[in-house]
Amino acid sequence: MDIYFVRHGQTDGNVALRHQHVNTSLNELGKLQARMVARKIAKIKPTNVVSSTNLRAIETTKIIVDECGRIPPETHPAFEELRRPGWLTGRRFVAFETVWYVVRWFFGLKIKGDGESYEEFLARVIEARTLLESLPENSRVVVVSHAVFINLFLEHLCMDKRMSFWRACKRLVKVLTLRNASIIHLRYEAGKGKCGWRILTRG
Repeated sequence: MDIYFVRHGQTDGNVALRHQHVNTSLNELGKLQARMVARKIAKIKPTNVVSSTNLRAIETTKIIVDECGRIPPETHPAFEELRRPGWLTGRRFVAFETVWYVVRWFFGLKIKGDGESYEEFLARVIEARTLLESLPENSRVVVVSHAVFINLFLEHLCMDKRMSFWRACKRLVKVLTLRNASIIHLRYEAGKGKCGWRILTRG
């Protein structure tokens, strides 16, 4: 099975480097990026398209499926971006509040608000992985999601436990540098040793 993770197109929140609301829309460049990636995806001839339920991912998905002959897309909450506490929305990535939140989140310390813990997020990553693994082996699946989710999915392809602090630091760099509308190609082959997942190309 081939899986193509696509990060949604650009939003104004991405440009401003701020935490976003789930209903943030694509900006004009983001729509253009989605059309460009849709042309690439059309050549793959996907059999399945799955999207996060966040608006920016849904808008990107609509542009992709319109280009691909209107394959019925599926939205699934397992592929949503990390659910941060509401008080973080609008704050900059480089703000003290963000650093405080990320450190406490990683180490499992209590955080005020309605966001999800590392353990809850990891359970969702495993749910998403299991969902993909259940599809027919000849599937070509496009998943439209977000920078944090995609990177943590890659980190936990073959590991169901908390990552080390140093791996988290490396992964944070990749989160911050994953371009909008980039494609990451994975392959899953059931029965291929302990882990059937491989990363083939990165966006």
